[in-house]
Amino acid sequence: MTVWPEGRMEFVCTVPAEDGGREQRWLGEVMVKSHGMETAELLIYGKGSCINAVIGRYMSGQYICIPDIEIGCYLSSLSDLSRNRERMSAHMNGEDAVTVAHALRALSGYTGRDWL
Repeated sequence: MTVWPEGRMEFVCTVPAEDGGREQRWLGEVMVKSHGMETAELLIYGKGSCINAVIGRYMSGQYICIPDIEIGCYLSSLSDLSRNRERMSAHMNGEDAVTVAHALRALSGYTGRDWL
């Protein structure tokens, strides 16, 4: 059984510098609002956005749904920043995609698990 954090967890989002520029950094937060055996409902905050998300497990792996913007997609392991960011970027702006990927990694670090 996964032990979920209570309250808000803070994390730092980073985007590598492009063309010799400076790395972008901002603070994010994730809160587990509810959870079950194979799902968790999250509130993810970062750079002025509040993202309501549901992560879960199905027979082929893990998924994320963000009902407010009508998207859902397959997830890699929760700690895989690159692949999860890439998947999210296909459906939302880049900064929000980075924030979601970092939130998933923060949850993985807290729970000690890469899978639900």
